[in-house]
Amino acid sequence: MVSKAFEIADHVIIGIMRDNAINKLHKICRRNVESLEKRTSNLTVYVRKLLSKYKNKTYEIVKICGPYDVVLERKDIDYIIVSDETLPRAVMINVLRRKKGLNLIKIIVVPIVRDSNGRPISAHRFRTGELPYNSNIGV
Repeated sequence: MVSKAFEIADHVIIGIMRDNAINKLHKICRRNVESLEKRTSNLTVYVRKLLSKYKNKTYEIVKICGPYDVVLERKDIDYIIVSDETLPRAVMINVLRRKKGLNLIKIIVVPIVRDSNGRPISAHRFRTGELPYNSNIGV
């Protein structure tokens, strides 16, 4: 999804969950989540690789506690990139933005990457050890 954002936008805002928000995750997943510092570092490395392909783009990484933090506070957001699984949340974001008098944002749906059995590849499945970690995925 991050690479899609760089395809369509000149400036990309990437939300990353704060450590205290991670505590709300299922216990098995929570213990396998790296610190905010490590996740931010890994994300920065990934984005820098993308920037070698997408020249003249800028980005910012913002710390969030939930799905509505940034998108209901900032007027300068034009797009949101979601999967078909998270599309209902994006629709709700536009409902809430309308109530706050903010412009609606265009929703871009990116298909979920699936494994050979048709199951979604997700961070949860990596954290629980169901899928092996491969640092080349998504790059």
